[in-house]
Amino acid sequence: MAQSHASLIRSIYDERSSTYDDSFHGILADDYIRVAEPKEGEYVLDLACGTGLVALQASQRVGNSGYVVGIDISDGMLEVGRRKAERQGLNVPFIQHDISDMTGLKLLPDGSQGFDLITCAAALVLLPDPQKAIKHWSTLLKPGGRLITDVAAKDVNVPSRLFTQIGRQLGKTLLWDQSWVQSEESLAKLLRDSELRVETVFLTRCYQTREYTTQKAPEAFEQAVASPMYRNFGEPSVREEAKRLFVGAFKQEAEAGGVLLDEAKMYMAVAYKI
Repeated sequence: MAQSHASLIRSIYDERSSTYDDSFHGILADDYIRVAEPKEGEYVLDLACGTGLVALQASQRVGNSGYVVGIDISDGMLEVGRRKAERQGLNVPFIQHDISDMTGLKLLPDGSQGFDLITCAAALVLLPDPQKAIKHWSTLLKPGGRLITDVAAKDVNVPSRLFTQIGRQLGKTLLWDQSWVQSEESLAKLLRDSELRVETVFLTRCYQTREYTTQKAPEAFEQAVASPMYRNFGEPSVREEAKRLFVGAFKQEAEAGGVLLDEAKMYMAVAYKI
């Protein structure tokens, strides 16, 4: 039986959980807190919370009069978050659940009007229907509550870009769909269509830069397919052909310069419940 999309994403992030905090996502979380400005006493819902990089900082900001809850599909990521919360003396419930459908999940204390702030970092394109998910999330916001979310900027990830190009020839696809992301306006439109008022969408700073050279294109392929995010392109039935096509696409794109830059930049949005 084929593995469901949700269980596949869960297994990928379970595998990444022990090293996730070594990535640029900690700096991204810092920017989420800077942009969102959680305030004393506010209620915060951190979706796709992972290891708690946003949730734990938010908890420090809202204090004992506030409330922060994190939800993620990966038990492995949540266990890391729980250990960090315990070390820091923070009371943050971490719940294992699929954020694409939280129908029936009780998240708010009795008597609450809704969350003041919902965050969802580096996860939107993993959802099968982002608009449907966001419309549901907005029902959890109190009137005037705000949502902060992001997507990777168009074409900034070299392996993703190249695997997308060669996937059609191999009958393989990425585990996420970012084809709808063309600019900041793509994210703004998604939020407006989800009946939110968009305050701003902007291109973030670069969180990480990697330089790939044509000479090391085969090595870049091997490193990519060793990751659970691209492992399906390294399956024995397609591996050699995938490598050949990957290197060919790399050389064609790099052309005379022989170098491709991979810059981790996001389109980040702030939107409000009307």
